[in-house]
Order: sequence, then structure tokens, then C-alpha cells
Amino acid sequence: MATKQFSLAEAFDPSLPATILIEGEDAPTAFTPAVNPNYRFRRELLRAFVMFWKSADTALYLNGHKGTGKSTLVQQFHARLNLPLLTVCAHRNMEMADLLGHFVMRPDASMAFHYGPLSKAAKEGWSVLLDEANALDPGVFLGLHALLEGASIYLPETEEVIVPRRGFRVFVACNPNDHSGVYQGRNTQDAATHDRFWFVTVPYASPGEEIPLVDQELARAGNWDEQQRRTLAGGMVEVANKIRALFAGSSDAANAITVTMTTRTLLRWAKAMLLCKDADRMGLSPVHEALKVAFTNGPIEPETRIALHDIVTQVFGVADPSEPDAAKAR
Repeated sequence: MATKQFSLAEAFDPSLPATILIEGEDAPTAFTPAVNPNYRFRRELLRAFVMFWKSADTALYLNGHKGTGKSTLVQQFHARLNLPLLTVCAHRNMEMADLLGHFVMRPDASMAFHYGPLSKAAKEGWSVLLDEANALDPGVFLGLHALLEGASIYLPETEEVIVPRRGFRVFVACNPNDHSGVYQGRNTQDAATHDRFWFVTVPYASPGEEIPLVDQELARAGNWDEQQRRTLAGGMVEVANKIRALFAGSSDAANAITVTMTTRTLLRWAKAMLLCKDADRMGLSPVHEALKVAFTNGPIEPETRIALHDIVTQVFGVADPSEPDAAKAR
């Protein structure tokens, strides 16, 4: 596979400088994520990402609430540059052998060493994304310090010294390790581990970034004109941000709630709107019914569910007719 110099304008956004170049591959590999043509890079995040990439350092830590786009940012960056990326979802029972490798039995009953994602990526000069990385036991992270610095690591099982090839990167995506109880099973990692990383905080997208995404989703149906779509999309994003402001992971208010609306959920709500657009013919509210199947019919406390639909009522001026006793409950 041959390398290729991409301009930022060519790879990520035509409005970016065509004079700034970044190296990728001339064609995607079997391990390159698929390009999402509708994905839009947020400039401040892309700027930080490119700075890290050009530094030639090894480890980048992306921190942010669920659904802010941490993993997608890493995946689409690699997709646009045709670069391979191995993605691993971490969990509390994960051990070093899961990441570096272990012996497996072949069909003929012989044993063979199977490289883990980190050792494989180091050998090949690929990237690895550790999703939910702060679910790992701190001791496991400590054992990865050499690789996080781009240094060699010894595998006693094979008596092999792996020297990471050029291009090897480790990305970790983590939810905040707060005390709200919203994120379960997260560990506080050692300060020496954190010292190996560059850091990027990934917030929720701004209304100016999210409204076009929702509008684009609503446009698939073709049942609304442009002004109707923009008004609906604006209201939906306003609801999302009001919910986020009450989220216990961000708010210390007495009325804080334990759920939030991610961009992923927001777009699912938009998809559901297309399917619920005729609900008013049955005496129901399309915007409320769509929210139920996209979000609030999930494992949410009844009081929180009522509060979420209250926000929709406040923003859109349309009550949920299927909840005639909701006002009394409030």
C-alpha cells in the first residue's frame, strides 16, 4: 500500500486550507472504517486531532459524555485518510492478554499465538481505538505504558520484542468519571497513565452544527418544505439542549435527571418523526409519539419521562394527548 498526501480540504472539508497536508494511504484497507459522507468535522476538534497526529506522539485521550461523537471522530478521521483502525470496547474483566495476545488451539490440537489488537497494531503501524477505556482495571492500563509512549514491548509467550512501526497510535474514548452515578463501572486511572496522553474534550455539537444534521434526516421523507423542516429541527435541538442542561452528569441542580439526549438519540427521534408524521389523525401528537419510540419508552423513571415530555410541550406548544393525567401528576 502506497502513502498519499491529502490536503485538509480534500480529506475533511473543502473550506479548509488546501496547503496543509496530512499523510494517509492511497486506498482503503480491509481494516479502514467506512466513510460516512454525511459526517461533518467540527473544526475545533479536527484542529486538535490534526495537531496530535502531526506531533507523531502515540496516545490521545478523548473525554466527553455519551453520544458526543468521540468514537465517530476517530473512525471518520481514519476513513477519510484510508487508514486502518482496530476498535475494541473495553470492559472491567479485560486483561492484558486480551489486548496483547494469547495462545489459541488450532483444529489439529496444536497451539498458536494470537496477537491482540494492540500488539497487532504496533507490529503493522496501525491505530487502535479503546472505547470506554476507563472501564479497564487501572493495573491493565499500567501495563500498557510502554506502548502508550511508542516504546517497544516484550512478549514472553513468543520471546518477541515488538517495536511499534511508524503510524502506530492509541486512541481512548471515555465518559467522564464523575460521582453522579450516571456511568457505571468506570475506574479512576493512575496519574502516571494520564501523563502519557494528549487530551481532547468532546462536547455536544452546537445548535448550528446539529440543526443541519436533523434537517438532513427530516428531508429524507420529503413531506415538509424547507422552512417547516428547519423549524422542526430547531425545536428538536432546543429540546435536546434543555434536557442536556438538566443531566446529572453536567448539573448539580436539585431537579437534575439521570438521562440525557445524545446526537445519536436526536437523529433517531428525527427518523421516528418520519414514521409518526400521521399520528395526529389518530388523535396523537407526532412529536411526542416519535420521542417515545426513539427515547422515552426506554428504561426511564416515570417522573423523568413526564419531565422530558413537559420540555417538548414547552418548546413546541403541543401537549401529549395520550397523557391526560400528566398535568395532575406534575
